[in-house]
Amino acid sequence: MKERDICRGCKRGNAVAQRELYDRYSPNLLAVIYRYVGNDDDAKDVLHDTFVKAYTMIDSFAWAGDGSLQAWLTRIAVNTALNFLRSRKRLSALTIDTADLDDPPPEMMEEATVTEVNSLDASTILEMVAELPDGYRTVFNLYCLDGYSHREIAEQLGINEKSSSSQLARAKALLAQKIKNYINEHNNYNHYEQQYK
Repeated sequence: MKERDICRGCKRGNAVAQRELYDRYSPNLLAVIYRYVGNDDDAKDVLHDTFVKAYTMIDSFAWAGDGSLQAWLTRIAVNTALNFLRSRKRLSALTIDTADLDDPPPEMMEEATVTEVNSLDASTILEMVAELPDGYRTVFNLYCLDGYSHREIAEQLGINEKSSSSQLARAKALLAQKIKNYINEHNNYNHYEQQYK
């Protein structure tokens, strides 16, 4: 079934089209939501709420070519995930003191090299992103993975642009440190294995 047909069917309340919408887009949306909420159970709850909203709001969607339905669903998923985090007061870390607006502390500034990042598979990196504190993870996802500007993030989260920028810098520094630690641990393990073979 083509995307446009799915859209038309859902607008008519067709159960087959609604099932196709879910089957086709839920894996990708679950991955997007997981990046924000950081655990499977919460991600599944948010996915459910995302589809409830999508089914009830489908009449407001205007199809604009292939990919537009997925983009629309992704926006709903991100907004639903953010609302979930707000409802659980997990974004309170984004109310930042002025001290937090400075650059990340020097011990967090060691950069992971491109080679080091490329040596990891995507699932490992996404697990590291999921381990970031809620505020860092949210800004990192919005800016780096979903393409929001700092102005849009500030509006979306009710913070100022400088706070968004600071949270992003800290998220990147912490993620770089996680990558460094992961690689060092694996190098030490491999060295140990070779030494005792």
